[in-house]
Amino acid sequence: MRSISLASRVTWALTGSVALFLLVICLLAYEAFARMEDNLVDDVLAGQVQALRHDLSIGEGAAALASRTGGDERIQAWVLPADVPPPEGDLFAQGAGAREVHRQGRTWHTWVETVAQGRLYVRYDATAHEDRVRAFGGILAGGAAAAIGCAWLLARLLARRAVAPIRIVSERLSSWSRGGADAPTARGDEAAQLLDAFNRIQDHVDRSMALERQFAANLSHELRTPLAALRSDVEMALLEAAPDSSLRARLQRMLAQVDAAADSLSGAVAMNSADPSRIEDVDLAGVLTEAWFAMQPAAQARGLTLLNRIPPGRSCRLDPYALLIVLRNLLRNAIEHAAPATLTISLEEPAILRLRDDGPGIPADRLARLQEWREGRADLKSDGRIGPAGLGLAIAQRVCDLQGWELTIASSHGGPSSWTEFRLTLPPGNPHGPNFVSASGQQDS
Repeated sequence: MRSISLASRVTWALTGSVALFLLVICLLAYEAFARMEDNLVDDVLAGQVQALRHDLSIGEGAAALASRTGGDERIQAWVLPADVPPPEGDLFAQGAGAREVHRQGRTWHTWVETVAQGRLYVRYDATAHEDRVRAFGGILAGGAAAAIGCAWLLARLLARRAVAPIRIVSERLSSWSRGGADAPTARGDEAAQLLDAFNRIQDHVDRSMALERQFAANLSHELRTPLAALRSDVEMALLEAAPDSSLRARLQRMLAQVDAAADSLSGAVAMNSADPSRIEDVDLAGVLTEAWFAMQPAAQARGLTLLNRIPPGRSCRLDPYALLIVLRNLLRNAIEHAAPATLTISLEEPAILRLRDDGPGIPADRLARLQEWREGRADLKSDGRIGPAGLGLAIAQRVCDLQGWELTIASSHGGPSSWTEFRLTLPPGNPHGPNFVSASGQQDS
């Protein structure tokens, strides 16, 4: 069946359905017309027999037969004694009653009846009527053949139109799987070719994902060694630094940055899969503090203040590396685009992290373009002070998609009440821990 195209199968299926319908209609019409002709001949014969029976009953005898049937060559009648053999050989051999007899290409309707004078034999030549029935059958057959031919042409046109989108998709997928080369015209079963094209695309995607995972693993392996060496040197330097010196604070900051880089490498590997083994109880306030620690100097330089309104002890079961990646990108976005401002991060039921700043906001046209972070666009220009934007949000959105989270953005631009708000919705049912604490128990950073 793979060698027969889908268009051909649809064409023949539709044509066969039409042919079957026409066959049934033509057979019914032919049978109805044949019965109508037979009934007409039987009525004519019955009328003649009744008239002959009446003439014989009043004693007109055999002379009446000639006067009754002489004007029509198709009907003939005989009255013979009962002991005399029937006329016309075996035409009346089956005894009394009406019969339809076919002899030598002709059709006869006969009648045999016992009368006072002996036996009445009547025959009617119905050959002309049968010829009309056969002619009608020929007309039906010719009309049906023409109708089937038209149905085949129409079915072929409809089948090609119906299958054309499948063929186009198959050709485009085949072209894509070949790296953009022109694909040959599809032949054979279009449905099978579409499945083959999807299989080739799936193999192509699987190979690409495998290469991506391999690249991330190789990159992580190549960078972990120098990061480990750098961390060891920083720890050794911390042992020699004075407890209250500015050098010790800078070294601690360097150590935090090294740990952040190592975590980013782990997160980059984690972005290629959602491994259930990495799911654990994560303290949301602690993760936010960890993400903020490495960015605090840049935030202070630009004038961004963080208010951590997440209640202590509030936790969720999720991937901590994934949450760190999302929070760092959102914090970096606030530092680069909202400062100077105050960024307030709170937790709403059931599990929604709300990041709201009182910065200048985002104009409506730029906000619409910013929604393109799903495509990883890096060419969304800012107001000229900071440079390109959008890539960090694309990374955050990518992580959210893999983890099943939802990230949305809203903003108001202009006036004294400008603001920008990100809402990170974690999977429902994950959060657990104590209820919200009062405002006096909230911590600021």
